[in-house]
Amino acid sequence: MAISNVVTLNEYRQESEQVIIDDISAQAFLFLQEQAQENKLSMRKLLMEHLLGLACVVKAVEGPEEARNWLNKISSEITRELEK
Repeated sequence: MAISNVVTLNEYRQESEQVIIDDISAQAFLFLQEQAQENKLSMRKLLMEHLLGLACVVKAVEGPEEARNWLNKISSEITRELEK
């Protein structure tokens, strides 16, 4: 019985963490969108540069293989979303 309570608590923590991540991500997107509009920049170009910048940071900190893993995961997620 105690094991199921631990699993439930763990699931709750993961769900709570995901809500926080989603909120931060939404705020970051809105900030980028606002900045793109204010500076008359293409949102598409800004997002692409932002993602590439993040990949460069991951490459510098975690190595090129991890950067490739991140980019592949992002690509897979986008493909899955487009197929819905």
